[in-house]
Amino acid sequence: KVPYQVISNFVPDDLAALTSSDDPRLEQLPKGDFLLFVGDLRPVKGLDVLLAAYRKLSSPPPLVLIGRPLPDMPKDLPPNVHILNTWPHELVMHAWKRCAIALAPSTGRETFGYVVLEAMTMGKPVVASRIGGIPDLVADGETGYLVPPGDENALCNALHKLINDPALREQMGTAGKKRAEFFKASSIVPQIEAMYEKVSRPSTLQQTAIQADR
Repeated sequence: KVPYQVISNFVPDDLAALTSSDDPRLEQLPKGDFLLFVGDLRPVKGLDVLLAAYRKLSSPPPLVLIGRPLPDMPKDLPPNVHILNTWPHELVMHAWKRCAIALAPSTGRETFGYVVLEAMTMGKPVVASRIGGIPDLVADGETGYLVPPGDENALCNALHKLINDPALREQMGTAGKKRAEFFKASSIVPQIEAMYEKVSRPSTLQQTAIQADR
């Protein structure tokens, strides 16, 4: 077998360093607690599953969807769902900071889940699908909850727990922010550089062959 090492992607060290913003679009965000989904508004991102789970909740906080509307976007929306279309990254980070719970219910295999790390960096608990690379980011039961992709009941139950337990949200958000440190450029880039240095050096076998030719 060929030896290998997995090195994660990374986010900028200053990802959480927000500039003060008076952009009027931020006024569209609910004033109190709200749930936040960021991504293409389509079924492969788990949007239909999310909406089905949201319908099952009793008097939930508002659900905010920020992303690109697409032709296969679900059309039947429950009450208290706010669609804000595509926002600049800076405003998205402000939205993560203001939300109560971050959502990533994808049914497609996400490779890295950049939005998951954005939310964790801003100290938010994440409810996400156990699919693709997301389980490498979210520590189930510690920084949020992982649920089977496409399982609206499991998603609803995870949301119910966090909606009704502000202390748990705070605890998981703090743990997520700490975990996000491992995925910052200052942590990952040295690993990449070390790997390049390692593979660029002649192996022991190659060095032996070079010495034998002399």
